[in-house]
Amino acid sequence: MVKRIGEMEELLFVTLHDLVFIDVEYLEKYIYIHPEGKPYSKFWISKQMRAMEAEGYIKSFPVAKATVQGRDRLVYTLDTKGVQEVKEILGEADWDARWTQRTPTYVFHSIRMAHILASYASQKDDYYQFNEYFSERRAFRNYGEVTTDKEGKKKQSSTSVIRPDGAFLLEREVNGQNVKFLYFVELERSRQRIEVTLNKIRRYNEYVRKRAFVNDEIFGDGIRVVRVLFVSNNDTERNKILENSKKADSREIEKIGGSLLFGTYEDVIANPYGDIWKAKNSTDSNQLYRLYKKIE
Repeated sequence: MVKRIGEMEELLFVTLHDLVFIDVEYLEKYIYIHPEGKPYSKFWISKQMRAMEAEGYIKSFPVAKATVQGRDRLVYTLDTKGVQEVKEILGEADWDARWTQRTPTYVFHSIRMAHILASYASQKDDYYQFNEYFSERRAFRNYGEVTTDKEGKKKQSSTSVIRPDGAFLLEREVNGQNVKFLYFVELERSRQRIEVTLNKIRRYNEYVRKRAFVNDEIFGDGIRVVRVLFVSNNDTERNKILENSKKADSREIEKIGGSLLFGTYEDVIANPYGDIWKAKNSTDSNQLYRLYKKIE
């Protein structure tokens, strides 16, 4: 029996197109949900996924866990017919099958990032409205000067780039105007070296100094504030990265009300819009802030 493609399946295909990898937990929390908010059963979801895999819309593979305990995690990505469906839905598909050939560490990193973006997209805040999230490849930016070579081709330096793990926008109407906050997300590795962190901050600071966020063709207009979220595995790693960040210059970000914010993965998933962030430019290093609160 041919699998019927409905709204949930279309959402699945577009999500896989943007995020590349998702797991069963993501399907239960964000894709296969009844109107009243209750997830479909694992058996029903598994049946749907097997049917789509049999027809070439998606493919699955087990990924070994980062720890030695527990079973491998089943991960899904797009297959040929799924890419074709995305082209029909979006008008185009930016897809390369080579992206699916990744190491287990990369896949787990991508899945955790998918859950972070989805946690903001799926939950509500009292003051700000979620606008849109952007995958790693859509959030990539080159803020360097555009030059033209002898053959007339436009070029930009490979060193003037920011490459966040993802990004999202929040918005709110203030005095009749739509004000947007842009958030870049960095999901930090446990063994990340200090020079990597400092280089990231330097580039974000330069991105803001050049006002490359103004009237961006992907992020849109109306962005007033840019903030960078560093998400760590635990409090110890969060505090270490926060301390390291104080060696970097982020004044251009702070001039426009932005900040470098530091949190943990567990807190982001449990309470994304809550008081869970420490800020680099806070006078109290233990003070916790919401995403958009003024840093004091």
